[in-house]
Amino acid sequence: MSRSLWITVGTVAGVAGIGGLLFYSRRASAASLPAPGAPAPEPGVPSPTPGSPPPAQEPAPPTIELAPLPRSGDVKGDLSKNWGSTPFDLRPLFLLMEETSGIVGSGRIFAVIASRESRFVSTAQNGDAASEEAERDASRRAYQNNKDRNPPLRYGERAANFGSGGLFGLLAPYFLWTGVPEVGGKAPLLGAPPELMFQPRAAAFAATVYMQRLLANYRIDDHADIKAGWASPSLLTSSRGSKTYNDVRARFLGDAKTLGVDLSDATTIPPKLSAAAWPGVPAVFAALIGALPKEFT
Repeated sequence: MSRSLWITVGTVAGVAGIGGLLFYSRRASAASLPAPGAPAPEPGVPSPTPGSPPPAQEPAPPTIELAPLPRSGDVKGDLSKNWGSTPFDLRPLFLLMEETSGIVGSGRIFAVIASRESRFVSTAQNGDAASEEAERDASRRAYQNNKDRNPPLRYGERAANFGSGGLFGLLAPYFLWTGVPEVGGKAPLLGAPPELMFQPRAAAFAATVYMQRLLANYRIDDHADIKAGWASPSLLTSSRGSKTYNDVRARFLGDAKTLGVDLSDATTIPPKLSAAAWPGVPAVFAALIGALPKEFT
């Protein structure tokens, strides 16, 4: 995996062609950090719509059913304070993401991000409608530009034609490459179909890994910077202070207010998040997903 996009931030900066990728906030990747200095996206996030993916070259894969959503007994933290109108059935999932990752305070941040990316609809998809060709174009570019630098995806062509979706608006190829920077060819989703992102636990795994990569590799001054990095890491480097950077931050702060999450409540969200206690991709995968059926590993 030498010279791979996924290894280190330093390596990323040297990979030709990656700087041209554009990532809207609903195209956040859980496996990829585009090269610092990549152009920032234009603002605007249309509401995703549930649906099935467009036809792809591979045959339709069997459905994977993961464990149900975690419940209150599966987490230790408070599920009543400072969650605003976050759906009650999703609160344990967001808190489990926080407790598993060791990123204290991230649960409420994940809730705010999901409120915009999917409106809390786990089967939300950008790319299944005729008007969303740009989303499929983005996933095709992501796949074509990176397939030779990364472990092969069993359902690569399907992912390329998929677009993005799930609770956190994950772009399909990068969703399946989640964990490659840390574990290479042992990344756990390489044999899975992109539809797996509709399973909340799988979307949670990918989003948690992406959160860790942002915190570990970029300057994050406050919580709104996390959302800027979710839109495009270039907004944390060369485009910091740009109109797009400020627009993304403003939307995030507005989303938090609408949801009713107080970002200044230090009892539930520290002023700055830290990934210093990150336990590693395998541990996070085991806690959030457990295992995939053997035919997908």
